[in-house]
Amino acid sequence: MSTTYTPNAKLAMPAIGDTGWAVPINANSAALDMLAPVGNLAVTTFEIPSASLNVAISPGSYIKQDGSIGTFPGATPQPVTASTTQVLYLDLTNAGALVVAAAYPPTSHVRLATVIAGVSSISSIVDNRQCFHVVGSWADGVNISLGSGTGTQIGTAPTQKLGFFGKAPTTQPAMGAATAGASYTNNEQAMLQAVYSAVRALGLGS
Repeated sequence: MSTTYTPNAKLAMPAIGDTGWAVPINANSAALDMLAPVGNLAVTTFEIPSASLNVAISPGSYIKQDGSIGTFPGATPQPVTASTTQVLYLDLTNAGALVVAAAYPPTSHVRLATVIAGVSSISSIVDNRQCFHVVGSWADGVNISLGSGTGTQIGTAPTQKLGFFGKAPTTQPAMGAATAGASYTNNEQAMLQAVYSAVRALGLGS
């Protein structure tokens, strides 16, 4: 019988009685290693089995906060502290630099793994990578941290549409360049009306 293949990852399945299994098995190993959810930014022990307090981080890519793609060149060997539990992550506030720390930070980062180190070798590695980017609504309680340097824009042009609280998205409301005078006149009334209309158009008030 000829070799068949799995429907999704197309891994080889030699037939019973076939010889020369080393070729398809080695091909399967190579195929799995190339799959992004398996090999991208993977944290492993430096030796197999572990014989030191070193781990290896494979190169890979990740999605930045602005939607662009960042790359990490990999790191091997990467030492960890003996008899500790430490996390590894890429610090997006520092150009994606690799950090080994006691806990993940509240600032933007890419999680890699939790490493448990013994006295002279690595006891275990827990994979903390998130392989998929969720599209849709945010979970309840999710907070958004923003940078304090350049800052963040919501909408980069007045023709882009925005809405709040279920209101249909609209372009930037035109409010004019009027200046309030020292006393209340039709000019100030028109300015207040423009603000009121803009708030309602965006959905910030009913």
